[in-house]
Amino acid sequence: VKSQGKETTVKYIDPSYMVRSVPADASDSYLCMTLAMAAVHGCMAGYTGFTVGLVNNRTVMIPIPELAQASPRSMRPTGRTWERVVSITNQPTPDVAASPARDPDSRD
Repeated sequence: VKSQGKETTVKYIDPSYMVRSVPADASDSYLCMTLAMAAVHGCMAGYTGFTVGLVNNRTVMIPIPELAQASPRSMRPTGRTWERVVSITNQPTPDVAASPARDPDSRD
């Protein structure tokens, strides 16, 4: 194309951005509504310290401590990833002095 005197550019768009950038469809809206209703139901029933999710295609309440304990990943409370979460969500800076010592096998 350069030989014809035309300028060209090649752009690569990572497909993972496209997957997340599409508008929600009906099934996304239904899933969000179902999870939101389950979360509100749990709160109105007086439960705390839980999250909702799908397990075997059923909406369930999962205790956060058990979920965190079963997670293959952990995060340092002084690490860059957690600092980003705190910054993006406009949370107050936590007191990290009371945090447990860093696990050398954990990822940030």
